[in-house]
Amino acid sequence: MMNMVREHRARSGSLSVSGAVAAALYLAAQAAMAGEAAGAPGTDQSVLAEVTVTAEKHSEKIQDVPISISTESADVLQEKGITDLNQLAEVVPAMRIDYSGNTVQPTIRGVGSQVAGPGLTSNVAIYVDGFLIPDPTATDLSLVNISSVNVLKGPQGTLFGYNATGGAIQITTPTPDHTTSGFVRAGYGSHQDENAAFYGTTGLGDLFAVSVAGSYDQGNGYITNIATGDKDAGQYAVWSIRPKLLFTPTDSISFLLAYTYSSTDNPWPNDTIARNGQTIGSIVPGNLIATGRGEVSGNAPNFVHQNTDATTLTSTFKFSAADLVSYTGYREDGVRQGLEYDDTPANIYAAEWQIPDKTFTQELDLTSKGSGPFQWVLGGFYMHYEDIYHYQTNNSATATGFPYVPIFSSKNTTESYAGFADGTYQVSDNWFLTAGGRYSHDQACLSFDLYPYALLGNGCTTFTNFSPRVVARYKIDDTSSMYASYTEGYKSGALPGSAFSFTPVQPEKIDAFEVGYKLSAGAIRANVAAFYYDYKDIQVTAYGAGGTSITQNAADSHIYGLDGDFVWQATRDLTFNLSGAYTHARYQDFDGAIAFNQDLNAHSASYGEFLTSEVNASGYQMQRTPNFAGNVGAHYGIDLNGSGRLTLSASLYYTSSFYFDAVEQLPQAAYSLLNLRATWTDPTGHIDVSLFGNNVTNTTYFAANFTDTFASRAVYGAPALVGGTVTYRF
Repeated sequence: MMNMVREHRARSGSLSVSGAVAAALYLAAQAAMAGEAAGAPGTDQSVLAEVTVTAEKHSEKIQDVPISISTESADVLQEKGITDLNQLAEVVPAMRIDYSGNTVQPTIRGVGSQVAGPGLTSNVAIYVDGFLIPDPTATDLSLVNISSVNVLKGPQGTLFGYNATGGAIQITTPTPDHTTSGFVRAGYGSHQDENAAFYGTTGLGDLFAVSVAGSYDQGNGYITNIATGDKDAGQYAVWSIRPKLLFTPTDSISFLLAYTYSSTDNPWPNDTIARNGQTIGSIVPGNLIATGRGEVSGNAPNFVHQNTDATTLTSTFKFSAADLVSYTGYREDGVRQGLEYDDTPANIYAAEWQIPDKTFTQELDLTSKGSGPFQWVLGGFYMHYEDIYHYQTNNSATATGFPYVPIFSSKNTTESYAGFADGTYQVSDNWFLTAGGRYSHDQACLSFDLYPYALLGNGCTTFTNFSPRVVARYKIDDTSSMYASYTEGYKSGALPGSAFSFTPVQPEKIDAFEVGYKLSAGAIRANVAAFYYDYKDIQVTAYGAGGTSITQNAADSHIYGLDGDFVWQATRDLTFNLSGAYTHARYQDFDGAIAFNQDLNAHSASYGEFLTSEVNASGYQMQRTPNFAGNVGAHYGIDLNGSGRLTLSASLYYTSSFYFDAVEQLPQAAYSLLNLRATWTDPTGHIDVSLFGNNVTNTTYFAANFTDTFASRAVYGAPALVGGTVTYRF
């Protein structure tokens, strides 16, 4: 029998794990401070660089921000082998980045995108240089040529508004500088991976500065189509270019104009296999079914082609009492995909679809200045977002056979308006109180055409909301503080395009409570936070035939846990880092969860298909949320007696088991990923030569898994990758 069977889990879920994380962070901090007090070797030079963030719309030291934040610089990400957004979970254990096709589905502390399809967006907001990217098919971003990444954990609805229920990811790229500098990098790795990157900046007189960043990556991939014999079924090519122009007519006025073009031709998200052979194609005698990493077996093309054109203008006006910043952005994201739904050579079902999206955003932030006891931010936000789907299929697909025919077209248009305010008052030398709120008004419109029935429709619906937050922070001294906060999170409702209905999916809401402690003192930096969420009206999608899907408000949940990170620069040459997250996330009320089981009745009209049934998933572990995940790493530098400097780094990521679905049919066992890197820098500091290995233990794991009528399709994570790079800095 090939019916999918729920695999039982060990429900340990003990708070001892959270206690272990807290104890480890506390003891490590105590040991580090004791080492400083005792005059540990090199500690006179062992001072971590101060970290500033803009998590509250103005620059602050990270230890003064009453929000749980994980921050990583470009250099640290490179050392740890993190080059793409989907790898961020390896350094931010409270977060996962998963996929449904090329739709990016981030999850932070159990709050993540359980929906994918026309008109549906993520509930983790992703920003690049202050600009929101609402299209979840356009956020599979490269982390080459960036400055830093900040992950804000917990609802960020007040300041980062649109659908930031789970948190926000801030990606920052370099600003042009009048001083000429930059780098050129070239690399080569496993599977004939060839990559290059460039960044350069310089001044043009006193008023202008420019920069150009570019990257290119191509390779054969590691996937062979065992049905066709194609050994390059995973072949890919990705490139981007990003010029910027900074105009500063006066000391108090500046304009930053940026343009980004990126092109991706990478089938990896759609190079799926039938997990455990679970496919409608299993009923075809002698049918070839790929199940292992590095192989596929479809006969229709799997592909993902994506292009992005984005233009942004950041205008800054500095007044005596406040700064005004305007963010004006327009982007077009085009995706064309092809997928073999049954993952076999049999002529059963394949599809292609196009997603030409357009987004315009305008935000104004007015931020107070000065040293007075009251600091505040006022802002307004507008977004016009068009999400268009053209879906066509071939029920008898062959590599050279019948043409694809249209099934449906849909257009979702979202108009979003919001106003927000946030203020912090210093009550005394040590106490700070913060209060804020955001009012949002979202209009969702849908039009569709379902072929060949000429079923046409159009309609609109409106959602409004007010989300407050309150925070109390106690500044222990100049290096540390504690805080307690209450925040309401909100994800707007929607009209899902592929449901062909004007019955709206209602908004998600979350009540979030958090207490935290932060320390940044000399050679150590530590952050720890405990949280509790009451998460209501969770939007959940189940997939059907012909590209259709049903999204509904099907679940409530309670989530609590503890996460933290710790960095210790033991000496000038040796740095350790440790981070961990314990998350207890369980559905409280989920009586209509969708399970899939294969119909193996040869006399049935649905023979071989995976049919849905409803399951009571109350008490089940929330999907894509491990009980525990953590990272430990070290960085060691060695001076080579006038012959340059050698640096060695290692990063180990671990996740406990979890499920890709809500009914626990699609488990992922616990696994670890080990990345290693060695870099030699010449005596002038201009040349770096690096050797690296990612997933050096060649761990096998799934990066995505979902089920519909035709198969339980899964995508494997990448195998071991080794290679090298040469960088010249100027």
